[in-house]
Amino acid sequence: MTTRPRPRGFAMRHLSTYPDLTTYAVPLADGSYDSDRNGNPKITRVTLEPEGFPTPHRPDGLTDSQWAFATSGPHRWPSAVTTFGDRAEEVAAELARSGCIVLECDFRDARVVLPPRGWTPHPDLQTAQQEHSSQRATRRAVQDEKARRLVTELAPYSAAVPLATILSTQRDGPYRDHAIEAALVLLSNETLPSTGGDVPWAAVRWLKRGKKADYVISPEPIDEGGQGAVFRAVHRLTNITIALKRLRFSDDDAIHRMRREIDMGQQYGDHPNVMPVLDADPDGRWFIMPHANGSAADHVDRLRETTALRSLVEATCDGLRQPHADGWTHRDIKPANILHLQGRWVVADWGLGRRPRGQTSLPGRTRTGSGFGSEGFAAPELMSGNPHHATPATDIYSIGRLIGAILTGQPPETNIPLLPETGPWRDVAAEATHRNPADRPQDVDEFLRLLKDIP
Repeated sequence: MTTRPRPRGFAMRHLSTYPDLTTYAVPLADGSYDSDRNGNPKITRVTLEPEGFPTPHRPDGLTDSQWAFATSGPHRWPSAVTTFGDRAEEVAAELARSGCIVLECDFRDARVVLPPRGWTPHPDLQTAQQEHSSQRATRRAVQDEKARRLVTELAPYSAAVPLATILSTQRDGPYRDHAIEAALVLLSNETLPSTGGDVPWAAVRWLKRGKKADYVISPEPIDEGGQGAVFRAVHRLTNITIALKRLRFSDDDAIHRMRREIDMGQQYGDHPNVMPVLDADPDGRWFIMPHANGSAADHVDRLRETTALRSLVEATCDGLRQPHADGWTHRDIKPANILHLQGRWVVADWGLGRRPRGQTSLPGRTRTGSGFGSEGFAAPELMSGNPHHATPATDIYSIGRLIGAILTGQPPETNIPLLPETGPWRDVAAEATHRNPADRPQDVDEFLRLLKDIP
């Protein structure tokens, strides 16, 4: 740091134009402070400096761009007004009190006249900036070398192209550090060889950091439900299209339901028939998932063909198998929650799901209307209002109702049977939708055995 000289002249401590700042004036050669040699009122420059010469430090409340302006070099007052607006005088005084700048004003007839004429960054601050620039250059050189090495290691893997592009083009800064760390983790866990073109959103998950600013979100939703709305979005740095789901209402119950959905998608999202959660708000108000090509509700016409419907039912059961084994129950299987993603069906929207015993929260948090789940698709035991009655047989009931709704084209009504008029699917739907859970198949594998006669 440089040694800060004391100003020449005298300190006008009796002036209170700026509290905690001392005003220094320099006399003319003849010693006069009141008028010049021609007898005219003197107009000369004075400086305002802090008491005690503190070490320069950044005041609170300044944005990065304002701080850069304040410390980049000498500035005239009109430039400060343009940058800080009505707060210009307040900001300038605070910068002077913090030892960052020497603030200049006009001095007329032993008084300070506003506005200030400008400021000059303090020499100590300029030295610190030079040191910071040198350190940043060294850091950037190290970062560049790491990035080059990682790009070479990622080159054999097509799924890593977006990540390698960021490492090659991103400027020095915290996001590049984040990308480097993501690449190191990715290369160390040996998952890249099994990551193919069927998961084009993989880089979004690798680069997740829980910041909504990482995404460009379309203004209009593509889907809305009782709990949240889904928007098309694009990951800024990879340009990968994804979907963002956010809460419509941020009450405690809604946040807990969305956290349940996030936990489920992160825990089981590697399964090809479960919708993955790629990134999420730490507070549980939004999350990112792949952009799907509609739901079963959007593909009803083609799903009436036997092979297509069988594919849907089998995929749904495959997506539920491990969660059921671990104690999860979906409790809201319906066409809108079975999504078409990269040519396959995935189970989505676990917001009304039941966690394994011992992990459940308040029972009422998953209530919808007079019961749980969606009317017409929810099993009778859910209408009792006790979520602990849910078992895998509860979801099997909903699959049976889904089959009936697709093949008949009719929306299901509570406690009213909905079966195809004829054909092998009629018996499957009937077995799945017995009112007593004990009379239904007790797990998805038992249910799938009912499909043996389906061509």
